[in-house]
Amino acid sequence: MNIIRERSVVSTHNPLSKLPLGSVTAKGWLRDQLLRSKAGMGGNLDKLEPDMIANPFISYSSFKEIFGGPADPTFAAGWSSEISGTFWMGEVELAFSLNDKELIDKVTTWVEGVLKHQEPDGYLGGYPAETTDRNADYNAWGSNWCYRALLAFYEATGRQDVLEAVHRGLLWFCKHWKEHKTEYTGSTIIESMIIVYAYTGDERLVRFSEDWLDWLENNSTQQNKISQYLSEKLPYSSMHTVAYGEDVKHPAIVWCATGEDRLLKASVNGMEKAVRKIVSPTGGAGSDGEYLSPVNAETEVEYCNFSTWNHSWSWMAMVTGEARWGDLMESCMFNGAQGARKKDERAIAYFTSPNQIKATKISATYSCSVDNEVYAPCFYVACCPVQSVRMIPEYVRGMCLTDSENGLYLFCYGPASVRSPRLELEMDTMYPFRDRITLKIGRADADAKLYLRIPAWCKAPMLKRGDDELALKAAEGGFVLVDAKVNSGDELTLTLPMEVEIKRLDDTDASARYPTYIERGPLLYSLPVPEKWEPYRGDPITPLPDDWSWYEVQPDLKAYNSMGLDPTLFPEEIKDFRRAPFGVAVDPELSAADVKVNEQESGYVWEEPPVTLEIPVKLAPYSYCSAMRRNFEPYGRGERETEGEAFKVRLVPYGCTNLRVTFFPREKK
Repeated sequence: MNIIRERSVVSTHNPLSKLPLGSVTAKGWLRDQLLRSKAGMGGNLDKLEPDMIANPFISYSSFKEIFGGPADPTFAAGWSSEISGTFWMGEVELAFSLNDKELIDKVTTWVEGVLKHQEPDGYLGGYPAETTDRNADYNAWGSNWCYRALLAFYEATGRQDVLEAVHRGLLWFCKHWKEHKTEYTGSTIIESMIIVYAYTGDERLVRFSEDWLDWLENNSTQQNKISQYLSEKLPYSSMHTVAYGEDVKHPAIVWCATGEDRLLKASVNGMEKAVRKIVSPTGGAGSDGEYLSPVNAETEVEYCNFSTWNHSWSWMAMVTGEARWGDLMESCMFNGAQGARKKDERAIAYFTSPNQIKATKISATYSCSVDNEVYAPCFYVACCPVQSVRMIPEYVRGMCLTDSENGLYLFCYGPASVRSPRLELEMDTMYPFRDRITLKIGRADADAKLYLRIPAWCKAPMLKRGDDELALKAAEGGFVLVDAKVNSGDELTLTLPMEVEIKRLDDTDASARYPTYIERGPLLYSLPVPEKWEPYRGDPITPLPDDWSWYEVQPDLKAYNSMGLDPTLFPEEIKDFRRAPFGVAVDPELSAADVKVNEQESGYVWEEPPVTLEIPVKLAPYSYCSAMRRNFEPYGRGERETEGEAFKVRLVPYGCTNLRVTFFPREKK
């Protein structure tokens, strides 16, 4: 979501905005992944679950049965609205991030159907008046997902009739919900309210949003009051993690319209304490049982949290003008979000954790139902699968920002083409696997300004034009300004040297074992557990076609050599994983000097990593019991008895794994 200044009729307070959707198009490995998404879940989920995904905003369709019985019409309409709107949000972004005519035609057809679906009084949503309760929380929540998709389409096309349809839909809520509010996720409609206010100047949308924030302060039982955001408390288990991630940005979004500083402070503080307490080095927000939870080796993350928190961090960058939110976005995008995806883009896991030895029907430690750690294209409901569709294109969409003078800010990095009002360029790079980013300037106005985000982990950035080093001048928000004229035809080389860092996880509020983990640049590294994919039919609402499947993923003990081990160290076949070579411990004095960095030629980056690490470990037998059905941390207080001599193992980027050990116990000396 975005506020495009060039189309705004009122001034808003946010210092930065995204470029309109379609201004940044994917190249290189990013394009490869989006094309896989098109061939996989991104291009097909609407066909796999047509009633729940393809048609709710066109024909009021929704799933009819769930959990073996008939679904309540209001509940079915709400969940189907959320899932359909989320899918089309991702599909619109996918289409224009690829600049793919086939997908653009597809989303255009959907938009035309939605516009025809709007009722004469302006209602635009998935709740049929005669059979559902339109006061339900999910009416606003689900409708807002549809509005997000339509506003993204408006960004890309400029079609005024689409903006007008969203405006009328929002005014329906302003009228019919004037004396009615809900406490859970309905308030997400504030996001669309403020965006459309910027484009229309309609003050009714701002008043409605302020009223909702006031209502929450006096009535909500959730952790979404302004006073709670401003406090230092964030009780674990008190709220769905994804709902907190959605709601926490709303005061700052209203601040964009009003400039009331208390609102901005509330969102910033609410976000900062969440980052301190629940966000893992994987970039995922802890969501054990779907609720706010502390960080540890087995903390589970519901997939929707990768997409939601990335989206909210993108908003925080726009409202604060600060570069630091880009570090969180890259960590989430390159690590946790990728490590929960099947690499052919035909399945995701509902829940994943940093140390995950298996992904089976019953392997989830905290989940209350089966199948939550398996890999599937469309679970019994598809809320997390459709969230996965938006994850990568939304990252592409938010890579570049602009200020009120159309200065261009390179906020997140990856291979892409960029068109901004005063500057056009291409980023040619293998980032985050390589530290070099080539910026090929296609067009630069005489007064064009180029700003760069320097990641917090980078200590010695360098920018060159040919052999000449260009100065980088500190700018507001932690960005740097290229302190030289940027010319059409220039080729600039930005180098962000990546150093290996050995860290201890602060899991004080969970298991207090403080395991070791290893990062290099924006990438977190894991010891991959060899995988054996076992397809099964699964339990989607609509049976899958024969060429689609659900999967359990078990450790493949016969393939342990793929871990890069010397087979002479393990001359006998490993029959169970009590003594498997992923049960290891690291030296408590392990340092960056002990780590070897290997760069190699690569195919598809998430299958054949362009960079790996080698570290010394010792076997820590019986770390994992093969009889256990759930993932768990090794017993002890972060230390393990070891045996034998040290040997080398190969670590790969977290995003290249589906089973892994990421947080390592230490050798007991």
